[in-house]
Amino acid sequence: MVASARWSCRIALFSVSLLLVALVLHRLASLSTPLAINLFAVGFAGAALAVPVGLVALVRIWFTGHAGAGNTAVGILLPVMAFAGPLGFLAAHLDLPRINDVTTDWTTPPSFTVLAKRAEGANAIAYPGQHSAELQARAYPDLRSLVLDRSVEEAFELVEEAVRRLRWRVVSEEPPAGGRAAAKAGRLEATEQTLVVGFTDDIVIRVEGGATQARVDARSASRYGRFDFGQNAARLRRFFAEVRARAEATPPAAVATKARLQPGAGARALLKRQKARDQKKVESRSVRGPAKSGAQRAPAPKETPR
Repeated sequence: MVASARWSCRIALFSVSLLLVALVLHRLASLSTPLAINLFAVGFAGAALAVPVGLVALVRIWFTGHAGAGNTAVGILLPVMAFAGPLGFLAAHLDLPRINDVTTDWTTPPSFTVLAKRAEGANAIAYPGQHSAELQARAYPDLRSLVLDRSVEEAFELVEEAVRRLRWRVVSEEPPAGGRAAAKAGRLEATEQTLVVGFTDDIVIRVEGGATQARVDARSASRYGRFDFGQNAARLRRFFAEVRARAEATPPAAVATKARLQPGAGARALLKRQKARDQKKVESRSVRGPAKSGAQRAPAPKETPR
């Protein structure tokens, strides 16, 4: 057997196994993200090395006729399959901007407090700045602050319900304070993991306003990596869509209270018909005269002597 065929197969099996183990441990266990990234780099480097080694073995087998075609096939095809998923995902997102922090308020973006402590090697917690805002504006022009015709307290409740439905992990929650004027804005911080690899992203939501109107701003930032592949923007779109759905399904508290205090047109018509029936009963009683106190009984028949 050609030695290069055997080594190509070994390198491919080791590299792909390393990728799978790192993926499972990072997604389901407590493997740290920096260590997982290093293992991914080693795994993909090994997979990339197995391909040329396998091609060399394939050429030797072709000209010499030695055994090892099966090992060569494994050494080439297995790395190609490992690269197919990431390369296809990358190709679908090449037109997106190279940013990792997205917000609906570029001037005063919501800031992290509880999630501000990040491990060494993670991205900076501060918003990247004007350049990132310009790239976001061109790529995601639909991401804007959400204004609701609700009190700030109601808007914060809608935000809480949306976060629960999205199954984010809430780490900090501060309802708006200061009464109807809402001197202090409501804040909520949460985290979410990406679906496949399990990278953790941080989210902060700010709700401010007054008694009749509220404004909701959100920010989603990746802890690691310079390119988020559009994940943060997609996350904010899902969040605002859920908040709008909750707002449409729930009437404002002021409208609901008014509806409870004032009967509708159908109820008013029913009351009017009931009053008319009661009036007719009173009039019919006055025409017939007062009702007798006892029930009238027919005289009993006389008994005929037998």
